[in-house]
Amino acid sequence: MKTRALLVLAIIFSVSFVGRVAVLASDVTAGMPDPAPVTHENDSANFTCVDGALAASVKDRIAALDDRETYIADRSSELKAYERQIEKRLTELEEANMKLKANIETHQSARDADIAKLAAIYEGMKPAQASEIINEMDPEFAAGLLASMNSEQAAQIVASIDSKRAYLISVILANRTQSP
Repeated sequence: MKTRALLVLAIIFSVSFVGRVAVLASDVTAGMPDPAPVTHENDSANFTCVDGALAASVKDRIAALDDRETYIADRSSELKAYERQIEKRLTELEEANMKLKANIETHQSARDADIAKLAAIYEGMKPAQASEIINEMDPEFAAGLLASMNSEQAAQIVASIDSKRAYLISVILANRTQSP
């Protein structure tokens, strides 16, 4: 019984399909003025499978996708240009940083040489004379100067400095060795 029902349905669908194809064929041939020669070119601009609202929608979607693809390509080229600019600036900054480090090293070595000369001068002075001058100096600078001096001479000068000032300079010296 089921096979008979399926057979009947298959026949009905087949007849309906053939009828629709016949109607579509008559509509298409009636709407065409003259049959055009068949070309075998794959030119998508001249060959369309659909028409009406669906065709317009597909064309609009293709145009939108083409516009989006163009936008992405333009944006990609802009980003590559920005990347090149950033890389160039980064290289310039690295070069400037290297020059700055070299300048800092030069200034530090000159400063260290000047402090060494100054320490030699203070080492040549009598401890009482040196302590009067060092007592008036900035504690940070005085600590650096005393650190550069001979330990015996520095000890004699610190002994002659005001006790509060000597304590402050000692704390600064102690912290210098502990800081990284």
